[in-house]
Amino acid sequence: MHSKYGLLAPNSLTKARTPILSPPYMSTTSSSLDRITDLKAQIAALEKNAIQELTDKRNRLSRELAAVNAEIANLTGKPVEGKKPRATSSKALKNPSLQELKEILAAAPNKTIGIRKDGYDLQNIKTLAKANPGLLQLGGKAPWPTVTLLK
Repeated sequence: MHSKYGLLAPNSLTKARTPILSPPYMSTTSSSLDRITDLKAQIAALEKNAIQELTDKRNRLSRELAAVNAEIANLTGKPVEGKKPRATSSKALKNPSLQELKEILAAAPNKTIGIRKDGYDLQNIKTLAKANPGLLQLGGKAPWPTVTLLK
């Protein structure tokens, strides 16, 4: 049923008819998509501004910290320690060739060794296993990977 307000729908509580109006923001699909695009652009701009503000703040605080460290060094006569370097492994990792690895695995129980446990370079073993998938198989859990000789 039509009225001057648009379609009429029956109201189940009062048995009266109430108008169903379409909201102006849903007039067309393309305008909704345009609005979404505009909102995404606004969000991207806000994110960019927030990142810039945080970067500026970090830089300002770094300069301020350097000035404070210089004052402390000036008052105490001792330089203030900066960041300490990461500790490195003191022992060199083993990098066997494919032939050496095959010999090691053939002598190992179940033809399997623990890569990190036995001191082998994980990247080297992964490269060998990737190049020879029919010969070597990686296994084990993430922190303790293993390699197995298949043939």
